Amino acid sequence: MGPTSPRSRPPRRVVVAAGKESDGEFAARAAAEIAARLGTGPAVFPGNHGGFLGGEFVRHGAPSEFAQTLREVLRTDR
Repeated sequence: MGPTSPRSRPPRRVVVAAGKESDGEFAARAAAEIAARLGTGPAVFPGNHGGFLGGEFVRHGAPSEFAQTLREVLRTDR
């Protein structure tokens, strides 16, 4: 097998996420379904799908809280 064969690559982790304010909306329901099919739940981030924005594009999220959640998610084995 060559250097790019599936057996030579390290395992990958897929984290599916949704915004807390998007609960019940189509994107959050889709994220929950995909996460369930992968055997986990979605990571929930503050805000909606633009929770990382701090006023850009007239969207106000929670960038500090989003960053903290992102650090936690990347540190954890899910």
